[in-house]
Amino acid sequence: MIDFNQYKALTFDCYGTLIDWENGILGALKPLLLAHNTNLDDDQILELFAEFEAELENGDYIKYREVLKRVVQKFGERFSFEPTADELNSLADSIQHWLPFPDTVEALRAFTSKFKLVIK
Repeated sequence: MIDFNQYKALTFDCYGTLIDWENGILGALKPLLLAHNTNLDDDQILELFAEFEAELENGDYIKYREVLKRVVQKFGERFSFEPTADELNSLADSIQHWLPFPDTVEALRAFTSKFKLVIK
């Protein structure tokens, strides 16, 4: 069992831990894909996202916004469509609308009474 009394701060990864990134990704990519007559189920979209993201992050460092833009481009390449400039930015632009998991806000409030919190 963890003795939390020995800690002064807690760190959290943001996406996937505090923020529901899967629904955020799907909310951005599903309409884009449907607009280009590409109907994939949620698991297929998330698997391709993970494949493309990992491939792009394997090379030289690029900003995450650029990674997301290139992910959209890779969907276009895979399914034979050319995303517009707005579509290329749509995934990165959608992040500001991604929601926390239902218990995130309450849990963070509870933790702040005892710990410093670091979100990375």
